[in-house]
Amino acid sequence: MNTYLRSSNALALFLTTMLALSGCDISKFKGREAGEIPFNLVGVESDACPIILSAANNRWNIDYFGFYLSNPEVRVDGKWQRVKFKQNHWQTPQTALLKFHSACSEPSDANSKIVLDVSEELLKLSTNLRFTMGLPFEQNHADVSVQPVPLSDESMFADALNGHMFLKLDLSKVNDEKATWSYHLGNAGCEFSNDDGNKVEKCAFTNRVEFILPMTQLDTDLDIDISVSNIFAQIDINESPDCKFASPESAPCDKLIYNLVNRPWIKWQ
Repeated sequence: MNTYLRSSNALALFLTTMLALSGCDISKFKGREAGEIPFNLVGVESDACPIILSAANNRWNIDYFGFYLSNPEVRVDGKWQRVKFKQNHWQTPQTALLKFHSACSEPSDANSKIVLDVSEELLKLSTNLRFTMGLPFEQNHADVSVQPVPLSDESMFADALNGHMFLKLDLSKVNDEKATWSYHLGNAGCEFSNDDGNKVEKCAFTNRVEFILPMTQLDTDLDIDISVSNIFAQIDINESPDCKFASPESAPCDKLIYNLVNRPWIKWQ
């Protein structure tokens, strides 16, 4: 028995040493870390470049798709408990940026997961996950050049008046790149202060969308599916105009915000 134990320990030490020397992350062999939730695109033709989906009787390239999440919370024993994102290149404690379009062409500029700064024990007790697609007003309209990543991502920033895009979706028709359609969701109807022309005082429409996803207790390996086509369901994007920082009361923005709130475009796998 002692000989067997010594052999097993020696083998384990050998494997650990070889993984370290090869630069492998040993944690990958243990599965995902606590609080890690991958987001997967569904309804696309493949993960190969370019990412293509079928809509309105045509095939469309996903030229850009990204969105911000903020204010994560979990529900434990019937009470909401504020949690944080784990700080990294794609997250501050209160905000996270997901970007999918460049996953196959430029992986370093893509992120398809969030990581909550929580224990596995807390997740096992949780019955719901809640977060907001959008940014708090102060962060949204702050100078992007002095903000931390991922709030400093200029590709997700419109201008000083409108601030960041909470969701950015740019499509182009396969074999006809001049045929495009875009949805840029953010604060709309914003006004600069009369006292300070560089400071946004208020916005008529905040356009933040809250999500509440049910959780099965004791299940900590969670994945979320993203259906891009459900965002513009029942809209003929061949004929409809773009929706960029527009009032959610005007077409087609009214239908788009309805889809974000009511259609299952974001759900557990």
